[in-house]
Amino acid sequence: MAIVQEIIQRLQQGAPRVLLTTHWNPDGDAIGSTLGLAHYLRAKGMSVQVVFPNTPSRALQRSPGYGAEFTCVHHDNPERAKEWIGQADVHVALDYNTPHRVGQQLAEALESFQGDSVLIDHHPQPDASYDLLWSDTAKGSTCEMVADLIEADAGLNSLDVAAAENLLMGLITDSGSFRFPSTSAHTLRVAATLMDCGVHPNDIHARLYETSSEGRLQLFGRGLAGIQFVANGQAALITLTHQDMIDCQYQSGDTEGLVNWGLSVEGVRVSALLREDEPGVLKCSFRSTGQADVNAFARAHFNGGGHRNAAGGRSEESLTTASQRFAEHIQEIL
Repeated sequence: MAIVQEIIQRLQQGAPRVLLTTHWNPDGDAIGSTLGLAHYLRAKGMSVQVVFPNTPSRALQRSPGYGAEFTCVHHDNPERAKEWIGQADVHVALDYNTPHRVGQQLAEALESFQGDSVLIDHHPQPDASYDLLWSDTAKGSTCEMVADLIEADAGLNSLDVAAAENLLMGLITDSGSFRFPSTSAHTLRVAATLMDCGVHPNDIHARLYETSSEGRLQLFGRGLAGIQFVANGQAALITLTHQDMIDCQYQSGDTEGLVNWGLSVEGVRVSALLREDEPGVLKCSFRSTGQADVNAFARAHFNGGGHRNAAGGRSEESLTTASQRFAEHIQEIL
């Protein structure tokens, strides 16, 4: 693919200083793609810095390279991030399709960047302002795209364990442990190659999903105990109040995966989680099966977007009002 070769050439031409960023509230694919690419490029002797917009979940903080000297969190250290942005020659945006998804503060800091910008992402409707834009919505994860780029650079079979583990983590998380429809034969071949580099899916799965706190389990219990079914049982709605978050001592990442439980009920095609981070500040997650397009739904009603079967959004309404909005409009995509 020509765009992949162009990106490889730009990353290697003239020994550039490379800056990697990803989206706000980084998930496994975001962390995996940035750190995976960072480890690969640094192993080639390149100057690479990674700026995360804010702190990920505790499990993701255990990813190889997180907290290393070449990474920083903009929310915690904006001055260092600003310095790295000013020094960089190439900025690679990974796992997000438009600049505002890094959060307001980092987006404003990146506005001063003067070098070449590259987008590598698998979300629909990518922003066209990047100098080099590689968007592939057929891919199940950005990590799979990064692996393809590394393979085109003849480096995939000789990745170090740190790079391979990060990339395999992103494949696992964005594919739902290889059970989502976006999982292709190519996805599994990439996973097999990464395993040949010395990483093990069971270790990654244990690190991500088998280290729950008591509070996380209690949050799941509260959410599932109050689950509602609307649209003649075709849609599930899980809600968590701000008081639930306080009572269960919520930490970043504690609700990861909760929204998927709605889809485990027979007949449910769409599941939603409305989480009240603060009174009047809602984080919304949507999942679906088949042709039910939660990307379109989130864009139309919850100031968000994402993929057809996995999207997010936000609302400044009350939890009650947002729940009513969901119930009133979900039939549009069913």
